[in-house]
Amino acid sequence: MDVFVNFQHLRYFLMVAEELNITRAAERLYISQQSLSNHIGNLERELDVKLFTRSPKLSLTYAGGLLVDTATQILDLHSQYLSKVGDINKQYMGVLRVGVSHTCGLALLPDILPKFRAEFPQVEFSLYEGNSTQLEDELSHGRADLIICFQPIMIEGVITIPLTEQQLVMVVPRAFTDQLFGAQAEEARRQYAQGADIRDFKDLPFVLIKRGNRTRNIVDQYFSRYYFKPQLILETENTVTTLAMAQAGIGITICPELFLRAIPAPTPGCAGLDLFPLTDPSTSSRLVAGYREGRYLSHFGQRFVEITQETLRQ
Repeated sequence: MDVFVNFQHLRYFLMVAEELNITRAAERLYISQQSLSNHIGNLERELDVKLFTRSPKLSLTYAGGLLVDTATQILDLHSQYLSKVGDINKQYMGVLRVGVSHTCGLALLPDILPKFRAEFPQVEFSLYEGNSTQLEDELSHGRADLIICFQPIMIEGVITIPLTEQQLVMVVPRAFTDQLFGAQAEEARRQYAQGADIRDFKDLPFVLIKRGNRTRNIVDQYFSRYYFKPQLILETENTVTTLAMAQAGIGITICPELFLRAIPAPTPGCAGLDLFPLTDPSTSSRLVAGYREGRYLSHFGQRFVEITQETLRQ
């Protein structure tokens, strides 16, 4: 059987396989449902196999499931080839697919992307936001060229490039410091600006990122080291939410110093925040860029990492 499958068919197939809904997949691809159905039908005829069952709801067949991995690999190899050719010709055209957490992206990308776009105006930038486990999954399956995250990376075969060392910072509503230390509040602020003693805050409410997050793992280990049990009033998936809660005077949170860039603007009547670094060696973590070993990283991918390093040094 002679088979010719074009790359567009594979991209459309993967979108339908991800959504398992023609309407949503067509909306994400900015094409009509009928056009998308025609592409899938053509692909099934070319391969002489059914890729989806249509009832009672859309689902992958065994052959369709096999094609998900194969199509991902084919498109990834095609992307690498185009990157190599673009680098040889110095055309620098293509797509850079970067995975990053929401808060890290909010802290970094407004400074990095304008510089990257100015240097590579013909390169499309594709962003995937998720937690560390999701980013690693995107990287391992070839759906991301680079991820930016905190060590450790839990999958094998990843080359890491150091970006910056980060200390954790305790973000405390100023009213809490006033309440805790009274007339000695200003002296406590000067002292704790050099490094806080977490045990002094045991009777105050905390708002933290949910367990399973890399930062939360470091925080929990730190708590255990000092036999500290926080009065936890809220856990959330989003660090920006914890920062907003601290800004509103609801609770104390802890985050990497880089994420302080994501603190929401103060609202009228807000008393402000105290930022107290945690200087224990266990609270230091390294932010890295990671890409798969043996996979070609384009020149513009390398430059994205370099621009990120330069921005963080500044």
